[in-house]
Amino acid sequence: MAIILFIVFLAVFLLTAAILIIIYGRQKPIDKLKYFEEDFVEEKKSLKKERISLIKILSNLVPDFKFNKKNIRKTELELIRADVPLTFEELLVIKLLSTFVIVFLIYSITRDLLLSSFTMVIVWNIPSLIILKRKNDRFKMFDSQLTEAIVIISNSLKAGYSFLQALSVVSEQIKEPLGKEFKRLLKEMSLGMPEEEAFRSLQQRVVSEDLNLLINALLIQKDIGGNLSEILDNISETIRERQKIKNELKTLTAQGKLSGLIIGLMPVFLGLVIYAFNKEYIMLLFTTRIGIFMIIASIISEFIGLLFIRKIINIEV
Repeated sequence: MAIILFIVFLAVFLLTAAILIIIYGRQKPIDKLKYFEEDFVEEKKSLKKERISLIKILSNLVPDFKFNKKNIRKTELELIRADVPLTFEELLVIKLLSTFVIVFLIYSITRDLLLSSFTMVIVWNIPSLIILKRKNDRFKMFDSQLTEAIVIISNSLKAGYSFLQALSVVSEQIKEPLGKEFKRLLKEMSLGMPEEEAFRSLQQRVVSEDLNLLINALLIQKDIGGNLSEILDNISETIRERQKIKNELKTLTAQGKLSGLIIGLMPVFLGLVIYAFNKEYIMLLFTTRIGIFMIIASIISEFIGLLFIRKIINIEV
């Protein structure tokens, strides 16, 4: 038993180290655009051979899922939006390895198939939840920086800068994620991508209503003309007022969101506690007809309650 636990611990340690190497040591997708710049030609000669990580080696063994191309593209887009330097194959390897190791450890200790199955579902979805959280935090930060970026572009235009020069000023003065996205926008334009297509690509990478308002205004102004700096000032004021209203609504609906979270997690938490202390008692819910009926009824009731709470707290601005 001690040997098995040591092997499991070693596997978890190696997996964690490989993930950290990928996240902090691997080159991010946006930085690969520098290979097309002139300044990189001489620098490339002095670079050492790229390190090969364990996850990357295993990801090369993943077969090509031709029947699931749509889901693969969707997952890769989510990774780009979250700014996670992983491919679909590498993410799949991480989920498989982490799920196998942790479920094997839980089953070795408890010898409980039901608990191991529940753990497998949770561990398998944890990477997706982390990516979702990182993506949402990134979009929120982007929205908070957008007003400042618009003001900088407007002031740069008033000072006599061209539009591309104004974008360059924004990319240099504002930190991630907005500065990074604007750097990629400028690199795409410098590589020959049409301006409208580059903006559409930015819209695809960053889901933001405020950004959509800005880009639509820029494209309309490009077609019909007008004072761009004045248009940007008006957009900046509109976005500032919208963000103010959103923050007020977020404060007012915080209690409802907390209530929905507690209502959703409390039955699961209580079920796990009872299962840990009195397994025979709670197994009646899964082995009798009335117990199964009660579980189905509770799940339906939970779902309806969460829908009502979500309908109440979700207010479109």
